[in-house]
Amino acid sequence: MLHRSFDFGIAPWSTRKPVIASVQGHVLGGGCELTLMCDLTIAADDAKFGEPEVRFSHLGPLMVMPWFVGLKRARELLLFGDMIDAKTALEFGMVNRIVPAADLRAETMKYAKRLSLIAPEALRWGKRVINRGAEIAGFRAAVEAGVDSFVSLYATQTEVGSEFGRRVQADGLKAALEWRRAQFQT
Repeated sequence: MLHRSFDFGIAPWSTRKPVIASVQGHVLGGGCELTLMCDLTIAADDAKFGEPEVRFSHLGPLMVMPWFVGLKRARELLLFGDMIDAKTALEFGMVNRIVPAADLRAETMKYAKRLSLIAPEALRWGKRVINRGAEIAGFRAAVEAGVDSFVSLYATQTEVGSEFGRRVQADGLKAALEWRRAQFQT
């Protein structure tokens, strides 16, 4: 399962053409990782980013955030499971631009049209050079090693994970999320 999730998440990185993510609302967990793997990202001003899985005894199989936001920021986001708003995501380098939610589609299409004016060969080679540089620096090896490292975590049943699952079964997902969220209120 982890390797299938990895293959899906790495797909935008592996394509020959640049991939534009257009996001709004909650961009969490795998959605956040997938967005980071896209070449360009336009976010609606209402977008919230994060990887809250750690609060439920999981982490996403595609551990790419450190490569995009730096180790200290990634540790804070990944180890606490907090969310950040679109403005913070822009400051952290997770998105390229923010637009009003009502304009997201039009602005994304404008961005894509502008990109389409560039010669396909130049786009392909530009993307390839950028990605190869990151891979030479260890990006792909680190991300692949993360999948193998998470096998133990996914195979382990933690106390928090068990209680969360019990609450989902008994009271529903919303109640279980509220139970866990309440523990992080300061």
